[in-house]
Amino acid sequence: MALIEKLQQVLDEAVASGEECGCQLAVYQHGKQLCSLCAGFTTPDKKIKVDENTLFPVFSVGKGIIAALMHILYEQGFYDYDDLVGPYWQEYACNGKEMTRIWHILTHRSGLYQFPAGTPLEEQFQWEKAYSVLSAMAPLDCIGSKHHYHAGTFGVLTGRLAELLTGEKLSVLLKKNIWDTLGIDRIYFGLPETYFRELALIDDTAISNDSLTKFNNISILGGLNPSSNGCANALSLAKLYAALLPEGLEGKTLLKNQTVENATILRRAPDDPILPGQWAKFGLGWVLCGPENDRGRMFGHGGACGSEAFADKESGIAVGFTKNKVNKNHPDHITRNKISRVLGIPERVW
Repeated sequence: MALIEKLQQVLDEAVASGEECGCQLAVYQHGKQLCSLCAGFTTPDKKIKVDENTLFPVFSVGKGIIAALMHILYEQGFYDYDDLVGPYWQEYACNGKEMTRIWHILTHRSGLYQFPAGTPLEEQFQWEKAYSVLSAMAPLDCIGSKHHYHAGTFGVLTGRLAELLTGEKLSVLLKKNIWDTLGIDRIYFGLPETYFRELALIDDTAISNDSLTKFNNISILGGLNPSSNGCANALSLAKLYAALLPEGLEGKTLLKNQTVENATILRRAPDDPILPGQWAKFGLGWVLCGPENDRGRMFGHGGACGSEAFADKESGIAVGFTKNKVNKNHPDHITRNKISRVLGIPERVW
């Protein structure tokens, strides 16, 4: 059976078994498209089939996209990783955050790993409120010391910093530096309401937990917080990561290989070793998801429902995978593991 047929079979069997509701898979290798596949349905009632253009909430997959933008701005000379945040974001330099450097934010070591207690979820997706709250608060841990995953704050901190570095809105920066460059038109941070009908809704029937189905709400998806409210299709995600590998996307690259190599070095404090089973192994903004003896081989980001996007330097493979069913075994996903075995690449748990 040909490779593409095997991959389609994995998706079809996952839907037939009930492991998945709907999903998409796109793969590039050495800058050329191998496949763009889909299976299943946009909602548990199985009324609308997923197609290549269906949008999925991808949660933290968006963090990897904003990380790419930050590296692009670095190459354009807007900042150095070791720069203090304060000169660019004056309101931020208060309450013990005065010595925060940009690399502290990129490595999830800024101390602002969650919003202040009691911050309503909706306000975390109201851009001005979100970044204003973070700029005023005190750090929750020593800056630059131990890693704390900035689940809901990373996209606000980096996204607002990108705006202040350049004087342009985040949406403009993404369009100018990534979307237009690569011909991508199916990634949104702030989903227009007219596109909501093209969205695959989160299906939590396997666990009956509404923490993720809250993201089916247009007030959250239509807001702005790139930490977790991105919507995308798999093809667009795969294109982006293909363009981060040396051969690029059909020859188009987003970054110099030197920049990618520097960003995929593990960044941990000496007294903060990686614990067994810990998935959050960060370089500068990207999770390093390669094997233990070569963590920087693979880089990208996964999302809360199981979507993911990443690149593998060794094989030249770039993958975008989207899904909408919340699984009991998250973050270890059966469907993703089967895809990895077909492609001959290491499995990821993130």
